[in-house]
Formats: sequence, structure tokens, C-alpha cells
Amino acid sequence: MKIGLEVFVFLSAFIVTTCSEKAKPNSNPTELTILNQLSEYELFDKNESGNLVPKDFGTSYTLNTALFSDYTHKDRVIFLPKDSQIQFESDKVFSMPVGTIISKTFSMPADLSTPAENLHKLETRLLIHQPKGWFAVSYVWNEDGSDAEIAYAGKNVPIQIKDQDGKNLEFTYAVPSRNQCSSCHQSYEGRSQSIVPIGPKAKHLNKEISLEDGNKVHQLSHWKEKGILAGLPFFGAPKLVDAFDSTYSVDERARAYLDINCSHCHQGEGAAGINSKLILTAEESKLSELGLCKTPGSAGKGGGGLRYDIVPGHADESILYYRMATQDSGAMMPQIGRALIHREGVELIREWINSMPEKTCP
Repeated sequence: MKIGLEVFVFLSAFIVTTCSEKAKPNSNPTELTILNQLSEYELFDKNESGNLVPKDFGTSYTLNTALFSDYTHKDRVIFLPKDSQIQFESDKVFSMPVGTIISKTFSMPADLSTPAENLHKLETRLLIHQPKGWFAVSYVWNEDGSDAEIAYAGKNVPIQIKDQDGKNLEFTYAVPSRNQCSSCHQSYEGRSQSIVPIGPKAKHLNKEISLEDGNKVHQLSHWKEKGILAGLPFFGAPKLVDAFDSTYSVDERARAYLDINCSHCHQGEGAAGINSKLILTAEESKLSELGLCKTPGSAGKGGGGLRYDIVPGHADESILYYRMATQDSGAMMPQIGRALIHREGVELIREWINSMPEKTCP
């Protein structure tokens, strides 16, 4: 099918105009005060069930695949300053105006077989965009769920629930300290360090969502229509698959899982990527940097006595699989953010490695 010249010129102009569109900044980019109680920020209302409802300047969002955090249910919201916008970026975290607050509320289900029911709020983490950069802080919810208090030092919360098999499960959920929050969100560029968000990237947000009225819309297009996203291209925004949608290949699913769960550290500007030289972004194409037949740069005793990050065709001989499948505090990965093993995630990575053509590593 041929496209007329006029249509081609129009589409080209539309794409260029859209991609070069600049987001509106915060007109009053002052430093926000860090408050002791979450309610003091006036970000949420509550419905009759006690669930948090973002105020009008907040936009809820979901990811194609969520980062695993001990099977908690997460509610994510971006709160923008008045009349400001998010800037679309194709290959990195979206740029957001000073004054933006990103919130993520972690709730634990009473029974893992019904993960979205009988939720008990544990913590709400805030990333606050100050004039000098992002500031990370956690707020721990009280027992009756009426408010959450700041926890710079973090907190250990005892958990008693039912697992997927109906058995009693007891463990300690760790609310991260501010330093631990910073370590996961840390990005290094040359000698400079900065804290950056993890999830708000095109490849994680590019998906269909359901609105409250039941209508299904494209999430990024919906943001554009709301007037909060500038620069969204007409087509070609990157997208990762849902790691647990079996209609996609094991390779696509595993790479998506590793990207959201590991690549914030295991990438070129992350601490683990710099130290271990193991790069787990979905875009990485060099097999050695992805870990195949690669000896670890910094695993130490955490390698379980194994020699290679990934031995193609042999998950049980691969350090990557071992560190995901252990609960040994000196070996498990990630080191922060989980006490439990993600059974479904570990099984996916096992299947992925075992599906690779067998290779004898030197």
C-alpha cells in the first residue's frame, strides 16, 4: 500500500512535533518540607473501605511487570505540581518537574492465594523531587491504618499469613532505611551520583489499563490526553512484555523480569553493573555481559561455590539462579527488598537458563 506524499509529510511532522514537545516545568520549584506523617502531605483521601484514593493531582499507574517485594500488593501514584508535565523519554526514566512526588504503598494480603484481597498496609515510600535531586523516604503505617509515620531508620515488621498452598507463613518484612532506599535508586555517571526512580520508563508503562468506569485505554496515551505527558511519539515507544504472560516466549519474559527486578543496579550506571560487569537490562545484547559463561566480578562467597553467572542449559550450575533461589542473607539477590523467594520468578529464570542451547564454559 502506498502512502500519499501529503500524508507522509503530515505523519512525519506529527512525529517530530510530538517527540520534540517540551514538558511544562513547575512554575514554583521550591524545596518541599519533609513531613513526619504521611497525611500531612495531603496526597490521599480514603473511601469507605479505608483504601487510599489519590487526590485530583495524582495519577495512578501500573507496570507491565512489578518488582518483587515479598508478595506485597503495590499501589503507585505520581503527584505533579499544578500545571506541570512529565517529559517522555524513550530510553531512560521519564523526566519529572521539581516538586513531583512518587508514592508507592505496600500492602500485605492475608492469603497469598488471593493476593488482592484482605490487604494490610505496611508502608508508603515517597520519592520527592527536590531542586537538588530526588529524596527517598519511607512511612510505616500504624495498626489501624489511620496514618503512616516517617521511618528514616526503617523498621522490621513481623508477618503471619497463608502462603499459596494454604500453609502458615511467618517472616520479617523489612521497611528499608533511607540509606537502603538510596542504594537501590543510585545512579553513577562519571564521578557524580544521583537518586533516580526505577519504574517510570516507557518500556514498563507501555500497556493497556482499565479505568474506573471499565473502559480500557493505553496508559501513556491516557496520560497525554490528561495533559500530564509531553513528547509521546505517534508510534515506536519501547515495551517489555508481562513476565508472567505465557503467550510470550520464555526469553522475552525472563529478560523483562530481570530488567525490572535487577537492572536498576545491574546496568552501566548502577553499582552492581560497575562492580560485577553483569548487565541485566532487556536491551543488553552481549552474551558475556548478560552472564553467559562469565565469571563473576564481585560475587565472593555469595556465588555458592559456582564458577559462572550463567551456564547455558544448566540453571543449577548458574550463580544467577542460585542467588535468586537462596534465602542466605550473604548470598541472596537482591540483597535488599526481599526476605522470601519469589517462586514464580525463580522458576521462570530456571526455565530460561535450561532452555538455552547447552554449552561447556571454559
